Amino acid sequence: MKSLDVIFKPQSVAVVGASTRAGSLGRNLFDKMLAADFNGPIYPVHPTAKYVHSVKAYPTILEVPGPVDLAVIVVPREQVLQTVQQCAQKDVKGLIVITAGFKETGSEGTTREKALLEIVKAHNLRMVGPNCMGVICTDPNVRLDATFAGAYPPTGKIAFASQSGALGVTILDYAGSLNLGVSMFVSLGNKADISGNDLLEYWRDDPSVDVVLMYLESFGNPRKFVQLAREVSRRKPIVMVKSGRSEAGARAVSSHTGAIAGADLAFDALFAQCGVLRANTIEEMFDFAMGFANQPLPQGDRVAIVTNAGGPAIMATDACESLGLRLASLAPKTQQRLRERLLPEASVANPVDLLPAANEDDYQFTLEQILQDDGVDAIIVISVPPISADAIKVARRISAVAEKSNKTVLGCFMGIKGLAAAAAELQKQAMPAFSFPESAARSLAAMVRYAQWRERKMGEFPAYSVHRDMATEIISAAKKAGRERLTDWEAFQVLLAYGIPIVGSRICRNLDETLAAAHALGYPVVLKASAAEVIHKSDIGGVQLNLRHEADLKTAFHKLSMRLKGLGIPLEQAQFLVQKMVEGGREVLLGINQAPAFGSIVAFGLGGIYVEALKDIALRVTPLTTEDAPDMVQSIRGLAILQGMRGEKPVAFDKLYETILRISQLAQDFPEIIEMDINPFLLFHEAEKCVAADVRMRVSIEK
Repeated sequence: MKSLDVIFKPQSVAVVGASTRAGSLGRNLFDKMLAADFNGPIYPVHPTAKYVHSVKAYPTILEVPGPVDLAVIVVPREQVLQTVQQCAQKDVKGLIVITAGFKETGSEGTTREKALLEIVKAHNLRMVGPNCMGVICTDPNVRLDATFAGAYPPTGKIAFASQSGALGVTILDYAGSLNLGVSMFVSLGNKADISGNDLLEYWRDDPSVDVVLMYLESFGNPRKFVQLAREVSRRKPIVMVKSGRSEAGARAVSSHTGAIAGADLAFDALFAQCGVLRANTIEEMFDFAMGFANQPLPQGDRVAIVTNAGGPAIMATDACESLGLRLASLAPKTQQRLRERLLPEASVANPVDLLPAANEDDYQFTLEQILQDDGVDAIIVISVPPISADAIKVARRISAVAEKSNKTVLGCFMGIKGLAAAAAELQKQAMPAFSFPESAARSLAAMVRYAQWRERKMGEFPAYSVHRDMATEIISAAKKAGRERLTDWEAFQVLLAYGIPIVGSRICRNLDETLAAAHALGYPVVLKASAAEVIHKSDIGGVQLNLRHEADLKTAFHKLSMRLKGLGIPLEQAQFLVQKMVEGGREVLLGINQAPAFGSIVAFGLGGIYVEALKDIALRVTPLTTEDAPDMVQSIRGLAILQGMRGEKPVAFDKLYETILRISQLAQDFPEIIEMDINPFLLFHEAEKCVAADVRMRVSIEK
């Protein structure tokens, strides 16, 4: 038996805390379990009652005569630990602790929860909760309803996990109203033992689950989530609502990467890597679910819109284009067949407008013709029920035609007249039914994204030949000296150790060394102030560009010396970086940031001084695969700049991908790198010309 079978598919259940008092939580939960017709014995446990709802009761679980797979615990919090100990003695392997009063209540509750988890781990038990709403499994061979939710959902292929119990009640009601069938539901509560990762691992191989929906407020182990979600998403879609988008009181960071890579963006990066579809709201999550649960995945992004009203068609068109979907071009023969049958005033181009007089026969004929068009991958069918048409008949024809096709068909019924009945008719026939065109477009766009992601290669984790010992020596020396921030020169040497090319550079302490460095590199050069106190050089005018002669360099040196002196930095402590002037190239940012719970995050985006303002950035959690690097680059809005505009040649993309992967390897090897910015990294068409022009690196000195 799989470890979570004792939770979802038990052969016997005890309700510890079942009550004789009508309306109490223990009584409601026991009554619901009986009403669901659980396929096995249910034992009520009550300290004094002989019977609960006409079922023989037992004073403790130890006195239950038969074996018990699952114990549902609804006793007062002071009795939970003793009850769990007794469950362990009884050899119960599964627990659902409904009782609240644990870590959600403060330090005392946290201590109580820690003690509870110690018992669970010591006896190899599996536990949902505490402070949860319970579990449902609609499998006809199980029929478990161990919740106090009001609704028992129809049987289906959706598995749903919610960290919020109260929200779970609403969600089950909503799923029922949409006729969305549920295979399993679990309210996770405090996630002391069983987490979202455990559920993904369990549902990955369960044939009763085709779609996974999750509402989570926190992640225990994001790295494990990435690994599991990558595997699960290859087989079935995962739709996630992750609450907590704002980050009040975010810690101060000094790098561009750190300023951009907030916690919520880190979650977006994590989801993008493993094919998880993030929904912004519960409503949007169910919009996605209606498409995934009821329709085949689209083979492409070409959409046809069929409507009987112009306004909604425009809304659908705008929504599709804004979401990256393409309006299909109907074949001439398709348009000709439509023109022969429909009213002369009807539009047979895409969107196809049947006009308000259209009836169910018009809808059926039009859908049949468009579904035969090889240039169409999916159809959004819109109906605003007028007086002359029967909305239910239209709905039945739409679902009948869609059922015979392997293409994606989404319905949208708008307006008051016939809306509820027509939508219900579609849902009854397992057809997605939306109230607004934008919702249908969002669902379709999610399905297209998922289909495209599933076609992606998994990629490999490359291992480049690097000089790790050299980087270790540099970073260790800084940590030993108690310096978080590496000098410019040290940071450049770390890059070189990992095969990341840098612009020709020399570190200098006085004017003579500066002049000698410029002579060795060859004019023109760049002079930069290099001091630990100077984080963003451009903020203080600490960069002097295009110095073409010795006189220019002397003037620049004295100018920077005075600026450093103005900052209170003695000249004998200052350093100056002389670099070969590189002209042209396209500037990008490459970076590392340590995010709490996530580990290292690699950032890529357009570079320069406006990076934080533009925020055209892509983030990924390390380690990166050979597919992640191109995906990052291709996801930014400014991709066209790198591809070349107005006759420009494209940058050396392969070199860029390799550099991103080398940075991922650096981040993996040195998790103590808290922040790193390479800004700019200069990209050229020729791979050998691409170089890092500036770098900042900060390491943790904590032991």
